[in-house]
Amino acid sequence: MRILCLGDSIMQYNDCQTYPQTGWVQELTRFFKQGTEFLNFARNGRSTKSFIAEGRFENVLKNSMPGDYALIQFGHNDEKINDPNRYTSPAEDGEFRRNLEYLVVNLWAKKCRPILLTPVVRRKFIDSPEGRKIENTHKEYQEAIIETAKRIGCPCIDVTKLTTEFIEDVGEEKSARFFMNFEPGLYTNYPDGKDDNSHLRPDGAYEVSRITAMELAKLGDSFDEYKELSESIVGAVEEKSGSDREIDDEFMVFKGKN
Repeated sequence: MRILCLGDSIMQYNDCQTYPQTGWVQELTRFFKQGTEFLNFARNGRSTKSFIAEGRFENVLKNSMPGDYALIQFGHNDEKINDPNRYTSPAEDGEFRRNLEYLVVNLWAKKCRPILLTPVVRRKFIDSPEGRKIENTHKEYQEAIIETAKRIGCPCIDVTKLTTEFIEDVGEEKSARFFMNFEPGLYTNYPDGKDDNSHLRPDGAYEVSRITAMELAKLGDSFDEYKELSESIVGAVEEKSGSDREIDDEFMVFKGKN
């Protein structure tokens, strides 16, 4: 089984040069049986507009195969209203929705099975009558993705909502460890520290992957053609981990291959 990944820097693969920054899909592999192949086409700074204009989506289609699944997650850079090369309007007749439909329809034409994802929440706490709460900086784009998915009949996972609930539950102070927000001297690549509440560290990437995997495991209940994907997720991902349980090597190496 193959999973294509289309998105921006929150999803992009990171190597040792940018550690500890981690694209969340790098941790998603932990939740799938060995033999599942991830093709990560996500790139830093891209919006739906620039991803298409640069020929990156054309490259996705060239490398796609019938039966592939595709995770599509944009929004962070489509919001950049002062950048005409990336900005897209989330309005009902706006370019953002048209681009999402263009991606999905062309993947369908290649007999791929796309899933639209709303963006990972930014860790931006503000005062509210209920105390310190996350400000939804993605709201119009979140709604545009959900509404587009419903209109065209494409599966959708509301990652914005789910990660907002998770980060608020963890709390403002403790949730900093999930993001590229840390003091000087902690990481060789960033001797001056970072104050970045959008990009993820390994723990954050893991939690976003866990949350997403839980939702992917349910897709087969509503969409028959996604049952293979749902059934490929390893174990009961809602259970707390941390035990010394041994991995069933024989299952993972032999029976787990697709």
